[in-house]
Amino acid sequence: MTEQTPVTAPLSTSAPVTGPPTWPLTVREITPDEAVETLLEVGGSFLQTPAWGRAKQGWRRTHLGWFDATGRRVGAGLVLSRTIPRLSRSYAYLPEGPGLPWDLVAEDPTRWLDPLVAWAKDAKAFALRLGYPVVSRVWDREPVKKQVTDSGLLSFTSLPAAVDNPSARRLEAWLDRNGWLPLGADGVAVGQPRLLCVVDLRGRTDAELLKGMNQQWRRNVKKAEKAGVQVRAVGPEGLDTFHDLYVESARRDNFLPRPKAYFDVMARSFASDDDGPVSARFYEAHVDGDVLASALMIRFGRTFSYLYGGSTERNRDARASNALQWQAMRDAAAAGCEAYDFRGFNTSLGATSPLTGLLLFKLGAGADVVEMVGERELVLSRFWHLAFEKAMAARIAINKRRKAARASDDARDV
Repeated sequence: MTEQTPVTAPLSTSAPVTGPPTWPLTVREITPDEAVETLLEVGGSFLQTPAWGRAKQGWRRTHLGWFDATGRRVGAGLVLSRTIPRLSRSYAYLPEGPGLPWDLVAEDPTRWLDPLVAWAKDAKAFALRLGYPVVSRVWDREPVKKQVTDSGLLSFTSLPAAVDNPSARRLEAWLDRNGWLPLGADGVAVGQPRLLCVVDLRGRTDAELLKGMNQQWRRNVKKAEKAGVQVRAVGPEGLDTFHDLYVESARRDNFLPRPKAYFDVMARSFASDDDGPVSARFYEAHVDGDVLASALMIRFGRTFSYLYGGSTERNRDARASNALQWQAMRDAAAAGCEAYDFRGFNTSLGATSPLTGLLLFKLGAGADVVEMVGERELVLSRFWHLAFEKAMAARIAINKRRKAARASDDARDV
């Protein structure tokens, strides 16, 4: 594997803080506006914004700031907390966060993370989970596509990476020494994805982006143009159409769709004007008003993210899904974004799964595979952590029985 410094990954996850911080650092609560301001400065994820906090119903949200000895704010994070019923003990989670200058953090993680651990203990958290937003490795799309096609979904991880980040290696070694346990390391999806598909937009024209796609993608973009496919961006009013197409895709590709209410809350949370630079839109690809594909997109700072999508079998030759992604990619570049984030893929799937085709679709659009350091958990109280795990297992079992009962009722109705 090769090492490159600085890391030339297509996903920008941090920006330099002006001047080194003055030690020691402290962590305390800040306002949502202060959090957004700092996240934009350091390149934080949309999953750390107040809008995402509002979207996560059932979780308590707290915005934290990192301050140096001079009182300068040098980082921010959104803590989502879930409390054990009737008790004050909680599970604390920072998805793809916090937003920190991670190149500096990797030099001495203790100084940056110990204040967060101290805050969590004071807040009576029994466990702390972070989705470390640090690029670990990057693979070029062409070797990945060939390896996936020839040898299966995760076989590409044995290939030499185009980028291997030494800062990530140092951070991972520190996490291992200090009891931060990796989650999802066995390939099963946990929380937010560790492997992402990202198109590098930096300094690239539309023509260069199109050239970065494979031949089939470019052919489909031309087919969509000839078929008269138009793409528009709409607000929460696009929910019904989106969800109908999403459910149709779920039936076709055999995955369990999320309920409409989940997307309703998310779209309305991001549609609020409170967060300024955060925006969510439903992109719709249509022919003469007949919507053939729809997708939920979120833009924050320098990153434009594709979250969920759906399409219909109607007029399939129009290649509406290709047209939709291509327009969104151009919009992202025009807005000054540096990365078009196709998000991740379920690494527990076999190579013959229909959803493996989604990975190849993303790679065909010109995306590289970016591996993040990903999610780690620090257990602060083994007793309460075990109690929480048992409670969650019981809750999952109850939900499974309820789903099975509903499925049985539906079968009888048929």
